[in-house]
Amino acid sequence: MFKNHTHSIEHRIVSIHQPHVRPIVRGKSKAKVEFGAKINVSLIDGISFLDELSWEAFNEGCNLIEYIEQYKSVSGFIQKNYWQIKYIVLVKIEKLSNRETSN
Repeated sequence: MFKNHTHSIEHRIVSIHQPHVRPIVRGKSKAKVEFGAKINVSLIDGISFLDELSWEAFNEGCNLIEYIEQYKSVSGFIQKNYWQIKYIVLVKIEKLSNRETSN
């Protein structure tokens, strides 16, 4: 770090006992850095489905259409009100709905 004049190391080990755990920078006022797995969960009829689990940070919005299609394949329909991911863009859902009705 000294030679490269940097303050961070990608994929650094922060725990010898749990070397798979990585810091995730959140930028929140309470906790700027969090440790542990990041998950994305769908809830269908009271049953939780784990859509994604990662020890690295990921953007939920990048896989939104994939999550919606998985939800539809399990439940048989799409309910717009149940998608509460902060990166939802209603246009994406509308495009998916329009694609389904045109088939």
